Amino acid sequence: MAPDASSSSAKFYLKKYDVFISFRGEDTRANFTSHLHEAFCRKQIRTYIDYELPKGDEISAALKQAIEDSYVSVVVFSEKYASSRWCLDELTHILHCQKVQEQIVIPIFYKVEPSHVRNHTGLYGQAFDNYEIDPKVNQQKMQIWKHALNEAANLAGYDSHTFRNESELIQKTVQDILQKLSHKYPPADLKGLIGMDDKCVEIEFLLRDFNTIGIWGMGGIGKSTIAKTIFAKYSSHYEGSCFLETVREKSENGLAELHYKFISCLLKEEGPRIDPLTTFVLSRLSGTKVFVVLDDISTVEQLEYLVGEPFCFGPGSKILITTRDKHVLSKGVDVIYKVKELDFHQSLELFSLNAFNSSLPGMGYEKLTKSVVVYTKGIPLALKVLGSYLSGKSEVEWNSALKKLVKIPHEDVQKVLRLSYDGLNHEEKNIFLEIACFLKGMLKERVITLLDSYDFYGAIGIRTLHDKALIKANDHMPIEMHDLIQEMGWEIVREESINEPGRRSRLWDCEEIYDVLANNKGTNKLEGIMLDVSRIKDIQLNAKIFKRMSNLRFLKFYSDSNHCSSHVYLPKVLEFLPKKIKYLEWYGYPLKSLPPTFCPENLVELHMPNSQVQKLWDGVQDLVNLREINLSGCKQLKELPNFSKALNLKGVSLVDCESLHYVHSSILSLHSLVELDLSRCKRLKSLKTEFHLKSLQYIRVEECISLKEFSVSSEKIKELNLCYTGIENLHSSVGRSSNLEVLDLYGLRLKKIPKQLSCLRTLAMLRLPNCEVLDNSMLHMLFGGLLSLTVVYLTDCIHITELPNNTEHLLRLECLFLSNCRGLRSLPKLPPSIATLDAYNCMSLEMVSTFRPLNKNEKYFSFMKCVKLNEQSVHSIIEDAYSVINGATCRFQQERGTKGGRSLICFHGSVVPEWFRYRTDRGSVVIEVLQDSDLLGFSLCVVLQFHSEKPCYVALNCACSLGGFNVANLPYNNLFLPIMNSDHVYIWNNEFGSGEILKAIERRRGNEELATDIKLCFEFSVEPRFGYEVGNINEVVGIKECGVCPIYVSECQKFCPQMTMARKNKKRPPDVDEQQPLIQLKKLKVDYDSHTNTCHDIDELKDLFMTINIT
Repeated sequence: MAPDASSSSAKFYLKKYDVFISFRGEDTRANFTSHLHEAFCRKQIRTYIDYELPKGDEISAALKQAIEDSYVSVVVFSEKYASSRWCLDELTHILHCQKVQEQIVIPIFYKVEPSHVRNHTGLYGQAFDNYEIDPKVNQQKMQIWKHALNEAANLAGYDSHTFRNESELIQKTVQDILQKLSHKYPPADLKGLIGMDDKCVEIEFLLRDFNTIGIWGMGGIGKSTIAKTIFAKYSSHYEGSCFLETVREKSENGLAELHYKFISCLLKEEGPRIDPLTTFVLSRLSGTKVFVVLDDISTVEQLEYLVGEPFCFGPGSKILITTRDKHVLSKGVDVIYKVKELDFHQSLELFSLNAFNSSLPGMGYEKLTKSVVVYTKGIPLALKVLGSYLSGKSEVEWNSALKKLVKIPHEDVQKVLRLSYDGLNHEEKNIFLEIACFLKGMLKERVITLLDSYDFYGAIGIRTLHDKALIKANDHMPIEMHDLIQEMGWEIVREESINEPGRRSRLWDCEEIYDVLANNKGTNKLEGIMLDVSRIKDIQLNAKIFKRMSNLRFLKFYSDSNHCSSHVYLPKVLEFLPKKIKYLEWYGYPLKSLPPTFCPENLVELHMPNSQVQKLWDGVQDLVNLREINLSGCKQLKELPNFSKALNLKGVSLVDCESLHYVHSSILSLHSLVELDLSRCKRLKSLKTEFHLKSLQYIRVEECISLKEFSVSSEKIKELNLCYTGIENLHSSVGRSSNLEVLDLYGLRLKKIPKQLSCLRTLAMLRLPNCEVLDNSMLHMLFGGLLSLTVVYLTDCIHITELPNNTEHLLRLECLFLSNCRGLRSLPKLPPSIATLDAYNCMSLEMVSTFRPLNKNEKYFSFMKCVKLNEQSVHSIIEDAYSVINGATCRFQQERGTKGGRSLICFHGSVVPEWFRYRTDRGSVVIEVLQDSDLLGFSLCVVLQFHSEKPCYVALNCACSLGGFNVANLPYNNLFLPIMNSDHVYIWNNEFGSGEILKAIERRRGNEELATDIKLCFEFSVEPRFGYEVGNINEVVGIKECGVCPIYVSECQKFCPQMTMARKNKKRPPDVDEQQPLIQLKKLKVDYDSHTNTCHDIDELKDLFMTINIT
């Protein structure tokens, strides 16, 4: 029986009885039933049996309660069972509890044929013949009884005729019930279930649509606990069930014995050994509906050996597979559920239960508890182990233990986590340790390149670690590793040489590195060093410090503080750097150049930010392995070497190299080059090349104030930043950048705009502010060709008097910045994609067309200091504000608050718009919420009046209280208020705050005494930001009027017709990551697999579902 949609919690509640026995007293009270009851008692099975004679026509409330308070009901169908109205009513209520409470029902056919019970024949038929003439029994009652008998007779049970004697029947019944009860009880350690409820519910919903589910995650994350909970709840509803624990461990003695036990458990076979691979056994399995958990599967071979491929169980069978290795789930699994860490509050509760036997920390231990919870990062195993370890200890002992954990992780936690590491081969272990010690947080592609240079196979190694849940590695994203797993890696390296750090393979601890370097204790065992130079005291290195570290391939001296000078000092020369170095980073390198003996041919990355280098080396070096070079902040750098042999160089950063006059021509001839950043190279005068580069995508020369000549071309260029340079004429080659997406011309004094700019069909962002040569006709030309524009900056363009009509055709335009366009008189109709319009200080603006956008979550429309707007335009803005706020609320609700959540519209005016139902000239508004209202949110409004000419940053805030208690704040933060001489109207919403108010209302409605008295008080204020004192802010700006408008479902339907009226009081099904309903996943998987025929994890399914849903 698959979980029902109504199953909304994985919690268990202990019942009063294990078994309820329903029987016909005069048939079996003195024999079979009494023997059965005695057998239950001998096994300590708590049994309810009613030996009293029935009284009255209906079963008592106490008897109904006893049925409800039992895990299992045993119904003994005897010859005269159906002749008792009492028994039939009892049976009806038992079957009701089976449906509602998932109670187990076991029928025993004692000296009667099951067909007589099912079809109401024989003595059962005679009983109903008598009911036909009984005036106390109506037809409706008889049909209910017949249906109950039919339903019960179809359940799996026992027929006394198939047993040699009653003793055998009783023994078999007791064994079956013992097994079923073992699954109905919760785990002995209820503390282990904290934070698992939601995860169990999510898997229950998956079980409705999928038969085979992989539960994947790192060690100690709670996979087995979740599987046990689900198994306990549902396995008894299947013909066969088996929870095969710790397969990884048990398979070390061979799979054959494990397979035999598994099949025997499913088929409930005892006695002679069966061969699990015979055709007969396989045939029996294929007709048996089973519930199986395979716990801690570590290889594909284990899975195939135990359950076969394809899985050979009967229709409706369910299989849960827990594993640390995602690759194990690549065959035969319908969907993969990744177990995520507990959140902070769940972690706090779980730890507190183990440390203090309470859901909250002990008094005086709050800060220490928080430190431990943060340290564990939501891993249930660590929370339980450390909670038990620290339980009963003093604060002094806690502090000592926490300091020790930083250096030496807890053994019991490490033991579990290390199982995944132990399953790696030699190369994979090295990759793991390299990431744990040095590469965590680095982009996946960079890590793979670096690992490949070590002669490791980076791509497949990273995939293996990801599949084993040791890291999280997504394309174009930093590699992630849980802190506890990282500490496990550290401990593995530490164990290489506990007392002599210089003899380990990797060093990262500042104190240990300081000792090794200061005392010249390095050895050829060292392969990598990573030191934060901002965390050590001054250290003077020996000129030959790296001579003994001949195998060093990773050297990183970095600083977490950008403003910190390096504490690492050298004599006048550094005589040696190891030839094997692949990654060299030295923040604040103190010498004028690298050692003349250094051969950089193996370098993959070179980073020397904020160094004193004037040059790197002399001559042409073989740099075929070099991928990135970063010399940012090297203010003394005067020249670059010849990079003509750096044929794989992709990234060059020379930011803030203030002494650099020119860039070596070899750099601008590299067809491998992808990114070149020369920002703030203030003495750079020219950047030109005749080569058409094949790979260059990003060029930044921002604030190169001396740069006059620029001519670099590539069909791959995506971003070109020329802002605040001395360029006056754009080269026509810019217009041939067919893939250009961002063009930043901020601060340029252009003499003309080349017509070729209008050919940039892919351009998404154009910054062209304060352009004196940009007028209406030129803008019309640009907008006619730049149809991919998303963001446009035209601020301070004083010669624009109107936007061209073709602005409406920019269907991707989301942000339009027009502030200080003082000659602008009219705005045409804007495309529906618009989400941000800033027309601040367009003092000549008179006419604005409608700007009703698509229902996006966040909007910003500012007409501050547009004092000449005509009455019709102001009216249009007010109407559009109504649609904007309501549409945003609708969209936010549809997307379940996953993003966005606030909008703002402001314009010149002195009164709150009429569509605000509640308006006042005081600072607060009180509204009453009706009992049956379909409330969705609130829009807010203030009219601000300005008292002095002083600009400031503020937050418009609205505090909402219910019953005298603050329940939410609804601010619009970080709003810049320029110098203004007139009143302005500000309309905004804050959906996250509105959501808190709605929750408070629901809580209030749940209290019968308070449900009819729901009054919300909204109190408005203007609060300073970025250093403005309250006293000063009140002198600058004040609230003249304010208003609140409740938003209802019925109103939102005008903007979102699909918004359901039934939203209120509907509990949505749980989502795997709180984005998409699992109820849709089955159909989705069918659609998805029809294209790919592969197994996908739940995140991939959701991503595709999002795409399908949108399109």
